[in-house]
Amino acid sequence: MRRNLLLLDLLLLALCGLAGWRFAMHRHERAAEQKAFLEHREPPVSTPAVLIAPPSPPAVASAYVEVAQKLLLSPDRNPTVVIEVVAPKVMPALPRAYGLMDLGNGARVFLASAPGAPQHTYVKGDTIGEFKLLEISRTGLVFGWEDQRVAARYDELRDVSARAKAETAAAASASARQAAQPATTLQAQAPPNRSPEPQRIGSDESAQGRPGGDSGAASRPCVAGDNAPAGTVTGGYRKVVVRTPMATSCSWVKVQ
Repeated sequence: MRRNLLLLDLLLLALCGLAGWRFAMHRHERAAEQKAFLEHREPPVSTPAVLIAPPSPPAVASAYVEVAQKLLLSPDRNPTVVIEVVAPKVMPALPRAYGLMDLGNGARVFLASAPGAPQHTYVKGDTIGEFKLLEISRTGLVFGWEDQRVAARYDELRDVSARAKAETAAAASASARQAAQPATTLQAQAPPNRSPEPQRIGSDESAQGRPGGDSGAASRPCVAGDNAPAGTVTGGYRKVVVRTPMATSCSWVKVQ
């Protein structure tokens, strides 16, 4: 019995020694591997050569002409470029002015959109045609058109055509009255070898200080060439001259 226990003890002792030796060998191998890993040196790697590509040439529009002309998916492409220039808007003619009045509640001006058009009174801020009346002064008007300020004097806005028609009508009336009068004695006794002097229509001698024809009213218009001063009394009529910024009116008023 004791012999068997002794053999068992020897066997256990041998197993312990074997385990210790195996542990020592394993530790030695791990230390050798660690030492080899730490002492290992990798060979240096040479730097690879980097090749830089040459820069691309700049894009030229002419190089894409063929693409623009033959691109089937864009039928709106056209090799002929048409540049449409919008013509600037032309400012229409300014309205015509016929008079100015101020009764205490603000200045009013008589305007027409075109010569011969109906006249209306306008105040500051009103619109006439394409223009807006911005200012009214004694010397002229200021209009607004397309964000622009257009200033004009009254003599520039005056309806010259109406004045010319009135003067032509007055001259024609005076000529008709002069032609209806009998020839003077001087013209009748003119020598045969001398041509009679041409008749002077509307001259100073025939029109000075003489009112026009009777129209049934209390006043008569002045004839062409009437240069008599204001206040002259002839034939029961007194000459009255009214001057405004737009024009000058002349008439003969019957003396009461």
